[in-house]
Amino acid sequence: MKKGMLLLRPIFFLIFFACSSELIDEESTTPRQYKLTIKASEGGTITPDANGMYNEGATITVTASPNDGYKFMRWKGTDNDNLPYGCWAFPGKCRTAITMNSDRDVKAFFEKIK
Repeated sequence: MKKGMLLLRPIFFLIFFACSSELIDEESTTPRQYKLTIKASEGGTITPDANGMYNEGATITVTASPNDGYKFMRWKGTDNDNLPYGCWAFPGKCRTAITMNSDRDVKAFFEKIK
């Protein structure tokens, strides 16, 4: 009986540790998620409404559109904040990218045309 138990002991450990490593592998492949919060100042809108949770490394593209009588000024919190005008310029609109490598707070600023 003792001899049988001694033979089963290594098999038990092998099965136990093999199952455990599978669980660890599954957990490590679960993508990390980050929160994106997007706001527009008075005078414009941002499309699409991209507020929410995103997987690490995801890139979200949004467009700021000024209302009548306003112009787009700048972005804060995007990947392109330090480019001229902080965006890729389109007539009357401004597009930018946001890479989710942390929680991000993004804001579009508009100014009333004088």
